[in-house]
Amino acid sequence: MRLGVSTLAVLAAVAGPAYAQETETEADAEAVGNSEPTVLEQIVVTATRVGERVYETLSGSSAVGRDQLEVEMPGAPVSQIVTLMPSVTTQTSADDPGTAINIRGLQDFGRVNVLVDGARQNFQKNGHEANGTFYLDTNMLKSVEVTRGPAATVYGSGAIGGVISFTTIDADDVLREGATKGGRVKLGFDTNGPGPTIHGEAAARIEDSADFVVAGTWYKPNDYKSGDGTKVDSAQDLRSGLAKARFRPTDDQEITLSASRYFNSFENGSTLIRNIDVTVDTLTAGYRYTPDSDFWDLSAKIYYSGTLSDQQGTGDIAGESQSFKVGTTGMDIFNTSTFDTGAVTHEVTYGGDVFRDKVNTKDELGSSDDLTPPGTRVAYGAFVQDKLTYEWLEVIGALRYDGYSLENDETKTDGSRLSPKLTVGVTPWDSVTFYGGYSEGYRAPALTETLIEGFHPPPVMGQFFPNPNLRPEVAHTIEAGVNLRFNDIFTGSDQLGVKLGIFRNNVDDYIDQVFVMFPIPGGYQYQNIAKARIEGFEFEASYDAGSVFAGLAGQILDGENLTTGGPLQKVPPFRAVTTLGFRAFDERLSAGTRLTIVGKKDDAAATGFVGEAYQLVDLFAQFEINETATANLALNNIFDRQYTQYLNADPSPGFNAKASLTMKF
Repeated sequence: MRLGVSTLAVLAAVAGPAYAQETETEADAEAVGNSEPTVLEQIVVTATRVGERVYETLSGSSAVGRDQLEVEMPGAPVSQIVTLMPSVTTQTSADDPGTAINIRGLQDFGRVNVLVDGARQNFQKNGHEANGTFYLDTNMLKSVEVTRGPAATVYGSGAIGGVISFTTIDADDVLREGATKGGRVKLGFDTNGPGPTIHGEAAARIEDSADFVVAGTWYKPNDYKSGDGTKVDSAQDLRSGLAKARFRPTDDQEITLSASRYFNSFENGSTLIRNIDVTVDTLTAGYRYTPDSDFWDLSAKIYYSGTLSDQQGTGDIAGESQSFKVGTTGMDIFNTSTFDTGAVTHEVTYGGDVFRDKVNTKDELGSSDDLTPPGTRVAYGAFVQDKLTYEWLEVIGALRYDGYSLENDETKTDGSRLSPKLTVGVTPWDSVTFYGGYSEGYRAPALTETLIEGFHPPPVMGQFFPNPNLRPEVAHTIEAGVNLRFNDIFTGSDQLGVKLGIFRNNVDDYIDQVFVMFPIPGGYQYQNIAKARIEGFEFEASYDAGSVFAGLAGQILDGENLTTGGPLQKVPPFRAVTTLGFRAFDERLSAGTRLTIVGKKDDAAATGFVGEAYQLVDLFAQFEINETATANLALNNIFDRQYTQYLNADPSPGFNAKASLTMKF
């Protein structure tokens, strides 16, 4: 499906997702409600209903906060939530709750930097699914922020596709205004993939010096049915917990500690079934120093993120066991200093980061420990960025140095590179900003890409060869766009934000798996295939007048292997998501509908995925019964359409009613 640029521009100018958010202090420095921020081109959703800062950033950036998630996407998985953002999609498997993020047609092996509370999620195991997934309990979710493309300097190591940051709740999300303790309990039920959800949160605050929050979830859905009534294996048994503490020893210092555990049990496989237990532990410690000083605005964080997948065979493979574990330890530190040179204001951000992946695999009876090879990889970087502002002109220049090394018992390789970035923004009128820029990104090869070796498990035969000579991928991205912000258009308090952008990303030394003839009888190896190109148009907007809100977001993407002339497998088709809703009874009721339009993927046959067009209609409503009780209802795929999301092997769910009741105390 293809629409003209002018048509999309008109559509985007009249609608867009509503962003109803909380007030933030130091909004220009912090991300959505995150006291230990992840800086992604300084995306901030403000106290206004429309996220003003989203429509001011000089890049392809988006943000969704908890208020919008609770109304429009209550308890929704990551794969549904990200449809509210242009050029962000997922690859999932029904029998594995893990999610792979795809931004602008790039995914797998760290092409997208996925952060949870600032900790990188680098889990990967080789198989017939995505090569890079993460696990998240979205009941814990506070906000989602995205920077598309390699423009995010601060957390951009390896992120040639972009950066997506998931932030979990803190005490401010649980406590009522002025309260020192409180909590919430949510009870929910799904009808398709039937099963209960029980989620609880409790928080306390000690004046302004400290606050604490703990939360837990139990979620046990059964297998769902697709639109034509086919049962799809998808049952799971999720249990998760979260604990956070913030300490403020002085007015200008804050220490944040957080710990979370995600545990899920499910069955995976079609003919050979395995019982799988996945455990994800994430630990972070952060420090903020924000005195009344132009020199200091310091953030530092250390973290550990470990994902363990234990697998036990059943039936014909009973007694076979496998395990895959990826542990990532990292730290980052950066500071922002502000000064003037004449009429020009400089905002200089500088810092560095490092992380270490350690991969351990075990397969005593098979070859999975060769196909997901153990080893270690260290990636590190340093950067400096200067944002210059002169009246209507804004210029951002940056340099980032990246390096890496990876090794196992037999092979060791390394590399480094300096990547530039330049963005220019012009604001001829207060409500209109034009921007254009060029940025580069650098992705080191993953352990599997470099070190994979061995044979495919029977009955399918095939050999895999390592490639210690793999070169890193280098992305060269040119993009341009316009941000529009209008107030008091039709009423005295309505707001409209529009964001339109185009981009072209040329990736040198793109890595892909190819068949090689030698040594005979041949096999598969990851190689640099010279160059890939992805280009596209992105649109995003939001309108909010209090009593009504509307939205539109989507993209048109095209990808090509410039070496062979063929399509790139992971580039998704056209998608547009539009939302229309209203608020009534002093905003105690919020309700609306969401229409998703996905175009046909013309080259799907060449990529091996289902690429049929489809349309979905969803309904949602939230009603505040009283000060302590809120009811939610989401009706997804109300026409019970049979469809398969591109990149997925399993048909997607048919009609599902999701109801929940939240009680505050």
